[in-house]
Amino acid sequence: MNRRFLRQTAIAVGVVAVALGCWLAAGLLADRIVRRELDTAMHVQRQMTRSVVDNMAEVIASDLAMLRAIPATMAETGIAQRALSDAEKYAVTPQLTQPERRNELLRTPALLTADRFLHDAQGFSGLDAIWLVNDNGVCVASSNASDKATYVGTNMRGRTYLNNTLLGAFSETYGEDVPGGEPGIVVAAPAYNDGLLVGAVVAKVGIARLRHWVTHPGTFVTDGNGVIIMAHDSALEGHAMPGSPGSPVAHANASTGIGTAVNKRRSEIGLRSAAQRALASAPWMPPKDAAQMIELPGLHVPALYETRGGLNSGLSAHLVDPLQAWPELLANQRRDRLLIFLMLAGSAALAAVISVSWVRERRLHRASRDLAEQLQSANAQLAAEARHDALTGALSRRYFLDLLRREIDRAYASGTTLCMAIADLDYFKQINDRFGHAAGDHALRHFVETCRSGLRAEDEVGRLGGEEFGILLPATSLSTGREVVERLRQKVKSGARGELPPDANLSVSIGITELAASQDLPERLLSRADLALYVAKAAGRDRCEVMPADGALPPRTETEAL
Repeated sequence: MNRRFLRQTAIAVGVVAVALGCWLAAGLLADRIVRRELDTAMHVQRQMTRSVVDNMAEVIASDLAMLRAIPATMAETGIAQRALSDAEKYAVTPQLTQPERRNELLRTPALLTADRFLHDAQGFSGLDAIWLVNDNGVCVASSNASDKATYVGTNMRGRTYLNNTLLGAFSETYGEDVPGGEPGIVVAAPAYNDGLLVGAVVAKVGIARLRHWVTHPGTFVTDGNGVIIMAHDSALEGHAMPGSPGSPVAHANASTGIGTAVNKRRSEIGLRSAAQRALASAPWMPPKDAAQMIELPGLHVPALYETRGGLNSGLSAHLVDPLQAWPELLANQRRDRLLIFLMLAGSAALAAVISVSWVRERRLHRASRDLAEQLQSANAQLAAEARHDALTGALSRRYFLDLLRREIDRAYASGTTLCMAIADLDYFKQINDRFGHAAGDHALRHFVETCRSGLRAEDEVGRLGGEEFGILLPATSLSTGREVVERLRQKVKSGARGELPPDANLSVSIGITELAASQDLPERLLSRADLALYVAKAAGRDRCEVMPADGALPPRTETEAL
């Protein structure tokens, strides 16, 4: 009796031990499988998320670049310059109230012409408002001069976006008090007449016109203070990012046009790490994967988060993308553990377990293959759309050469000149060898930034390969182009170095040529510029050489020979 009891007890203990061992082994195997599925799902979704945010940031940068160009161009027009010059006498005085000053400005014929010009320009450009401010800080003309809430006659000296512009600097700001009261992007460009600063041209586009920035679910845009100014989910708008100081809210009085800023602390959006919650639901998840997840109120699953900051006007692009595969992964882990346990626990269920596992593996294989194909297609699309070099931000070689062909056709069609230069950083390999490749990368970026700051908006810089760059100067004669690239060369050598080591000797050799009068080809233009670069290198580097369209080198002066 005792033996039977002991035997039954031993069998029961053995069964329990085997079952427990099978359960633990099944858990380990199931965790390994689901971790592989999680890696695949997160990798694919991370690639798609980055693609969406990168495209969003590119659209924002493109729109803001176009917005900046409008007031800068209008500041060069004779109408704006004459209107601001003629309006220098208007200033804020105790003798005139704002309505009286407005009525006087609206009776001035020259300013009425400017009002009509600004109104037409607003219609063509799609902006909300354009106005002129003289050097006394008075708005003397506006595209909405006929509206009741016009800024004509308003003292705008206290506006943040005008502080630097009336001193001669370009200004770009989000969220200022502007006509209509709607937040937006305000760009102010200084205007000169005969070399003297006579005022500013100011343009504004409201947030409502920029809603195409957040068409993708989960996207939102923040200002420089971390406040969400627009979002695909409008409930997020007005909230501040965690840890941000909030943002001052601007209000405009419609009757007087005088803006008053009211500081207000915005409530923070509930954007926080989902690592603790994710590990509680899925203890099998690697901590490094859990650390990449965030949670947001209203979302029932963890999400991936991507942001791109440093855009113009202090804006940043954000995307909160819920991990779509999360519920399925949790269900798969529980199901896997049970299936593996049943497979290990009894040979009777072996056939059924193998069948279910085989069907499931086929489904997972198809899902993985589909995800891989989607990723490959997305990468191919991104590669096809790539325009800029990832390291320097210059145009890619392929896009630069396509642009060169188009500019040649445009120059021949319009009868204008065109210059092409090739620049090569001197002794670049020595910089890499002595200071490391990080310093070499800084040197490449420093050169591109120097070109951007020293060239016009219509000029372009492309990376042809390694440390060699192409510079395209439309509507530029060879003599003027020679002066431009010489300034660039001097600025590269003596300008601020940024993150480069202080003792890094950075210089550049440049060869420049011009488009022939007829039937010139991109290959010939590149060849002549390259030959001029070769001459510059052979003559001792750190110099600029010119190759005319006929291919004959001009004689060098005594200073250049030295």
